[in-house]
Amino acid sequence: MRFKTEIREGVAVVRLSGRFVIGSDSDFLCVRKHLEETGTVKAIVDLREVPYIDSTGLAFVVDLHKALKARGGKVMLTNANPRVREVLALTRICEVVPLAADLDSAEAMLRGQELAASC
Repeated sequence: MRFKTEIREGVAVVRLSGRFVIGSDSDFLCVRKHLEETGTVKAIVDLREVPYIDSTGLAFVVDLHKALKARGGKVMLTNANPRVREVLALTRICEVVPLAADLDSAEAMLRGQELAASC
């Protein structure tokens, strides 16, 4: 799993690529630490290049959600393929961490301009 983080007008876009694997914890911690250091409390996890998400990936999403929520922030997911959407729906993660159709929609929701998201 590779991570690339970009902060755009106070919203972090965390682009993931590849498969989640056990042992990626240090990468996850780096992302969370980077957001803390920059004072960023809103994040979008872009799943466009993630072919499948397992318990390791779900744990990353939940951990990021908890960390940002504790600081008054929010996380959104976007660009999930049908297979990833299915896992998010089955685990009900998208009831806690909203899933937007695309990056623009996710940014609009985080900025309070749109409210609808789905699993």
